[in-house]
Amino acid sequence: MHNALRELTVGVTQAGDQLFDTYDQKQLYAFRVRVRRIRSILKQIDSHRSRQYRKIWGGFAAVTNLARDWDIFLKTAKLLLSAPQYQEFEQLNREQVRHSREVVIELLHSMHWQRHLDEWKDTLERVDEQPELAKQDHAPLELALDRAREALRQAFLLNDDHSWHKFRIKVKDVRYVADADIDQSADGAYAADVAKSCKQLQTSLGDWHDTVVQLNMLEDLQAAPVHAELEAMISERKLMSLAQTREMLAEHPLFGTVNQPSAEHPG
Repeated sequence: MHNALRELTVGVTQAGDQLFDTYDQKQLYAFRVRVRRIRSILKQIDSHRSRQYRKIWGGFAAVTNLARDWDIFLKTAKLLLSAPQYQEFEQLNREQVRHSREVVIELLHSMHWQRHLDEWKDTLERVDEQPELAKQDHAPLELALDRAREALRQAFLLNDDHSWHKFRIKVKDVRYVADADIDQSADGAYAADVAKSCKQLQTSLGDWHDTVVQLNMLEDLQAAPVHAELEAMISERKLMSLAQTREMLAEHPLFGTVNQPSAEHPG
């Protein structure tokens, strides 16, 4: 796990350096993925220090959320709308998009970010002095799987946006921990199979979550015909994405057999 954290830190530093002067959607994506992977690994380490670091990394990721949400929303709108409609949508929301991206650049220019990154790198270099960051009390992949199975049980039971979102996060954790285990575990083949099994499910859950975010964003945007049309289309995409996820889970042995209730859409 320690080597994986080092590699991820190199990646997140490189992506941050690329974003430092000029906003780039691909680099923001790379930055966010590496932060999520670091947090997923830390989540499997039960120590006060790991929880502190996970919270700090989570705070930095949260600052980038809105920019990421607008990046995805613009792509979705361009796919669903006619060219004139998309131009109208982009013009209506141009200022909000610009502001969300400026916030990312400001984060990377902040002393808070630079201090954290320096301290984090120093901690990784001194990991032998802090064994709680180098080992876990339980096998981290099995622990992540157990947590995902419980989250799935709750999602089927409650069937609301919040519980499905929690399951989505747990699936990410499983995949990222499995990825970190592939080259560093005695059972790398098993970890590779787990990561592969999670990938498609993670994509479907991600598509569903994007619709949830976009519907929430639309509630806060000014009233406009193009926004109303998007709301109707995205609501339909939300139902389809969750139905697809349920179909995958019905044939997905990784998380066990869970009796699914009637598929009423979550509210």
